[in-house]
Amino acid sequence: MSKKFVLILLVLITLLSGCQRTPKDGNVKVTEEQAKFIVQQYHEKNSTFGEIRIISIKHINNEYEVKWDRESNCENGTDHVNDKDGTMGTSEVSIC
Repeated sequence: MSKKFVLILLVLITLLSGCQRTPKDGNVKVTEEQAKFIVQQYHEKNSTFGEIRIISIKHINNEYEVKWDRESNCENGTDHVNDKDGTMGTSEVSIC
């Protein structure tokens, strides 16, 4: 009984240690500054209301969450940028 328990425990530990995620910093190819630039370019290219102001940038779950606002038309939002290839993900936008 003891040998079976030790064997099961050893297999379980091996499986769980193999499923650990790699560190985020080792896989990041897009910097915060690049994510900021991507969001600014996207919104300024697709609008005639002027520049946006970046409020904050957070790195969460392999993507950057970029919060921004544009005072000229009372618009603000949050965009998600993939930290590996710089593609825009989901966006949330609201206008006052």
